[in-house]
Amino acid sequence: MLKFFFVFFILFFTAASGKPIDLEKKQLLQKAGYEITLMPDKATESLDYLEKNFILTDDEREKSDYLRIKSLYYQNNLTDALKKISANNNDLPISIFILKRSILNYLSISTNDVSATKKTSQNKDLVFSDEIILLLTKLNQNRTNNLNNNLLAVLEKAKSSNLMILRDDILSLFDYVATNKLSDQFLIGIRNLYKNDIEFDIVYSQFLLNNDNLEKAKKIILSLPKEQLEQSSNPKIKYEYYDLLASYYSKIGDSNNFSDSINKKQDLLKKIDQAKYSAKNKWFNISEEKNNDDLDLMITKRKNIILTIVIIGLISVTLILLRFYQTNFHIKEYQNFINKINALKDKKTPQTQTIPEKTENLLLKKLDDFENTDDCINPDISLQSLAKKLETNTKYLSEAINNHKQKNFNAYINELRINYIIGKLKNKPIYRSYKIKYLAEESGFSTHSAFAAVFKSVTGMSPANYIQLLKQKE
Repeated sequence: MLKFFFVFFILFFTAASGKPIDLEKKQLLQKAGYEITLMPDKATESLDYLEKNFILTDDEREKSDYLRIKSLYYQNNLTDALKKISANNNDLPISIFILKRSILNYLSISTNDVSATKKTSQNKDLVFSDEIILLLTKLNQNRTNNLNNNLLAVLEKAKSSNLMILRDDILSLFDYVATNKLSDQFLIGIRNLYKNDIEFDIVYSQFLLNNDNLEKAKKIILSLPKEQLEQSSNPKIKYEYYDLLASYYSKIGDSNNFSDSINKKQDLLKKIDQAKYSAKNKWFNISEEKNNDDLDLMITKRKNIILTIVIIGLISVTLILLRFYQTNFHIKEYQNFINKINALKDKKTPQTQTIPEKTENLLLKKLDDFENTDDCINPDISLQSLAKKLETNTKYLSEAINNHKQKNFNAYINELRINYIIGKLKNKPIYRSYKIKYLAEESGFSTHSAFAAVFKSVTGMSPANYIQLLKQKE
């Protein structure tokens, strides 16, 4: 019980005296974002503490990942930064995707494929990033008309955009405009948006020196945090700072400080160039491995498709063979049945004729007339119905068919039906395109299997083979 109250007291005290967890996470992310330009190593420490001690939401995780990659980039740890942005573009959040393009542009690696892959008109920051990159491309190619209007349009959009995500794109444009002395109004407007970002102050001071505005440049340079800049873990910003000092000392004729700034600048440049060279090689290796993985995946997919087709083919052939076997089996059964019937008929002793000759002759003439009609295809025809039609009895009709047609009534009718459909197949080619089932129904058979069996017993071949033979003869 004592232990329970102790735990309760600790939790209550923490909740009462400490900051809410969500607020503390937000403050840590803000702290990392504030430190990231000048002290990216400190930003990394804040992120490590955040991820170790708190459970992050998806949105917080995305912000943390973004800041961590940016921290690696600013610390000149480019190879590790590239590893974290090597995923497919569509798998990256918009913020990290924009950062990926900035890093690749910094390394002078083509980003055409990156721009083309991740397209969405629904994200304002990505669309604005595309516009800035396009404007920079046109500036480098001297293809820009109404430059001042374009720059002012960028400035206006920047006021309502995510300044952290778009920082590196805007900085690249800011640096180009400052270096080429294009628009002081644009530079002042952007610098006001990034008041606490020292790198914009450094670039703007360099612009002032290049335009011989020494006093204004001096005022900004002296306001820069010299100690923090010299201890900065961001080699790029330190290089720009010493480059600015070298320009400044050159203007005022301070040779000692000028020489010292040049030496520091050169040392940093070697480290930056070496990191860039290693990072480029790393990126090409990553791209090659990714291409190989994509190729292996494509080959695997094709193999699976081919295997699926082969399996489906084998199953189809098996089903066809099974169907063929079943059909042949039924045909053989029917033929065996017919043979047994015929054998039984052969064993019967011939009966003496009971039908009068005159009646028989008249009945045979009626049968000839019947054979010239299509009445045989009536599926309901029977010995009784035909006897009634021919005005005789079933005994006389059966005897006449047995003695003069040498077959029983069913075989007689079936043969007439087959002769009927053969006539259609010969004289009307359209019947050759009909299905066997339709031909069976057309000729009066109740099933297409019975039709096929009788057809083969009469013609010696299947309906399909007979139709094929007719086509070949033509």
